[in-house]
Amino acid sequence: MAKTFAAAVKDFRNLTVEKLELVVKQSTQDVMETAQRDKGSGGNMPVDIGFLRNSSFVSGLNGSISAGGSGDAYVGVIAGMELGDVFFGGWTADYAMRMEYGFVGTDSLGRRYNQQGNFFAQQAAAQWQNFVALNAQKARSL
Repeated sequence: MAKTFAAAVKDFRNLTVEKLELVVKQSTQDVMETAQRDKGSGGNMPVDIGFLRNSSFVSGLNGSISAGGSGDAYVGVIAGMELGDVFFGGWTADYAMRMEYGFVGTDSLGRRYNQQGNFFAQQAAAQWQNFVALNAQKARSL
């Protein structure tokens, strides 16, 4: 028996929403994976003992779920996201901002730095449009 027009539209809508969620979730994960990729693996994050990477935290679902303490804590939060949710990620290590943006000068403890920025988060976020385009292309083929 053929589906009614309304049922066919509903099926199309559900498939479209599922694919859109897939694109958003995968693109968000791609940004975080790129930001966390160490320099030795072609990324921009400086990794010595892994403290910076493991200081990552995420807040998703408009702040209602958060996770942290491991380099891939974002995976569970992303899996639970729905369209319209806000995802926020960052790093809590005391030196995270210095590693991201660099710092030249003397800090409040009298330590002198001539630290160049690594821009691991900024450069990963700048790839958002590329990740979305790539993941949308993949979703179309499903």
